[in-house]
Amino acid sequence: MTGLLGPLLTDPAIAYVKGFYHRPLAGAAGVEPDGGGRVTELVARPLLNMYWPELAGFVQPLAGEYAGRREVLEGIPFVTHYGVEVGHLIDLLELHGLDALAQVDLGHRTHRHQGTQALGRMAAQIMLTLMDRLERGGRVISAVPPSTALAQFRRGAGEAVERELVLTDVALTQRPPLESLPPEIRPVNSSLLRRTA
Repeated sequence: MTGLLGPLLTDPAIAYVKGFYHRPLAGAAGVEPDGGGRVTELVARPLLNMYWPELAGFVQPLAGEYAGRREVLEGIPFVTHYGVEVGHLIDLLELHGLDALAQVDLGHRTHRHQGTQALGRMAAQIMLTLMDRLERGGRVISAVPPSTALAQFRRGAGEAVERELVLTDVALTQRPPLESLPPEIRPVNSSLLRRTA
């Protein structure tokens, strides 16, 4: 984890550091060295490139390993579930600029890979976060808010062709910035806050 702290300790202009790593994807056909990060490549990266091209250089915008200065992290809201990381990047870009953001290579990580239905739920929450940021910034005005009900189909048991409709609520909430909370309930540890997945 010292890799995440390095830029913060050596450059006072850096406010937030995002980690990235190689994620091999193991499947029936073998191992794809950098096959992990399917939601990044299919959802997050295209949308970030369209609306926040300054963030296109982040290798893994959804990676859950990051570090930041306490006063910076206290000034942004935290989206629940899968929108938190991309919400951070957008909010920090808008508040502090690209030069305050850094990334470091953390080597290799072997993660448990999720099925396509789980990835669909993750993608939906990331899209909701991006749409929220577009609307907050006045870049998109929606006459009707997006639905948070995600309809997916699950194959029946065995070889059955019929499919079961599964509805999932993918709604997100946002925790307010810590600086907006009364001082008596704020955390009081070090000047750096860190979260790892």
